[in-house]
This record gives sequence, C-alpha cells and structure tokens, in this order.
Amino acid sequence: MGYQIRMATIDDLAQIVEIFNQAIPLGVNDDTALLEVVDRQEWFQQFDDTHPLWVMVDRQQIIAWCGLEYFYPHPAYVHSAEIAVYVRSECQGQHLGRNFLQFVDQQITKHLAIKTVIAYIYAENTPSQHLFKACGYSQWGHLPKISHIKGQFRDLLVFGKNF
Repeated sequence: MGYQIRMATIDDLAQIVEIFNQAIPLGVNDDTALLEVVDRQEWFQQFDDTHPLWVMVDRQQIIAWCGLEYFYPHPAYVHSAEIAVYVRSECQGQHLGRNFLQFVDQQITKHLAIKTVIAYIYAENTPSQHLFKACGYSQWGHLPKISHIKGQFRDLLVFGKNF
C-alpha cells in the first residue's frame, strides 16, 4: 500500500466523518448516532499548525486520519494535546495506526511544540490500548463509570506520552 500523509483540508471532512462513523457501532467513541459533515465543521476548525489534523491517503481515498486536539482551553496547556486516530474499517490490520502514530511522534519531535499527548480509550477498546502501548504510551489513569452510553456506564482509560 503506497500512502501519503498530509494536512487535512476542509474538502477531506466528508471522508473523515465517514471513517469516524464506521467506529460508532463498535462503541469505541462517545457517539451513538451517525454524524453528518455539518456536525463536525466546528470541530474541524479547531485544528491549526500547532495542533494539526492529518489524513493518510492512498489512491485519492482517505484511509486514516489523526488529530492532535487542544487538551484544555487554557494557555497553561498549550503544549499538550489529545490524540485521536481512526483507520477505515477495510484498511485495519495493516499497521496503519502504528505507522500514523510513529509519523505523529516524528512531527512532534521535529516540528511541534507539543510536550505531552493524551489518549482517552474506553476500557472495552483493547485494540486501541494495544496500539498505544506498542507506540510507547503508558496508562496514566482510569476513570471508572465516567460516561453513560446506550444505557451502560463505561470506564475510560487515560494513556499518555511525554516528548
């Protein structure tokens, strides 16, 4: 698979939402209903040169995306980011998530002023836990029964990495 990674543009948003929506039935994120592009436009606008959103593209199709969102809206946290990575369902199992996280590490160490990256992962999402552990993240916290989704209280694990 010959892919490239580049900064996302607003024209990519439909495919980004499509990939995000593939994960909703799996219960690995907070949403229970499929999103529309309009639902993610404000979210998309938060990304910038210090906290980017990238897409992985193969033959004009986005096969994965990764974003470094602002961790907390206070200047003291400007060097921290919350990471999210999603891989198109038919492309999973090809180490694209691992490749993307390695790319992000390189961007952080060479180009970005980010010093801490946090990932929130539901306890049931063991594939994501394994991915982040394999890429050098450690479990920093456990928030028991913090969210209520589809009638169930769910635990959220906090993974982190310092650069």
